[in-house]
Amino acid sequence: MLQVAELEAAIGGKASAKPSGAKQAVPGMTLDECSVVLSGSGVTHPVSVRIVTNLGMDGAQAIATMNMGTAREQQWKTPGARLEQTTVGKATCILTGRPSVASNAICRIPRGEGYVEVDVIGPVNQLPTLATVGALVQKAHSRL
Repeated sequence: MLQVAELEAAIGGKASAKPSGAKQAVPGMTLDECSVVLSGSGVTHPVSVRIVTNLGMDGAQAIATMNMGTAREQQWKTPGARLEQTTVGKATCILTGRPSVASNAICRIPRGEGYVEVDVIGPVNQLPTLATVGALVQKAHSRL
């Protein structure tokens, strides 16, 4: 869905190894994931592209529920914490983080009873913008 070179160009850094992938089915969903770690300029960003299916509920509803739950967490009200939500094209995006804790920039696009997502992990002050992650998930979604 996304080439390593596309991720490197958008997020920065270089992949130190080939992407890894796995598909899992558990009651209530199927998860197909491909991950790669990008490193450069003293920053490491694990990146995952996931396709979630068979949720038994509308993907847009699932995304809204997850984001609302995350936004209510008290940890985003502490000093230095960051919570940002936006829409980029068809993608619903959320950035969550605190200093000295692995933080996430995640964008998702609903797809029937599931969704496609791109999740970038890193230091809160060095995550890519939600516009960047949103563009990546739109590209991945367009290739399904």
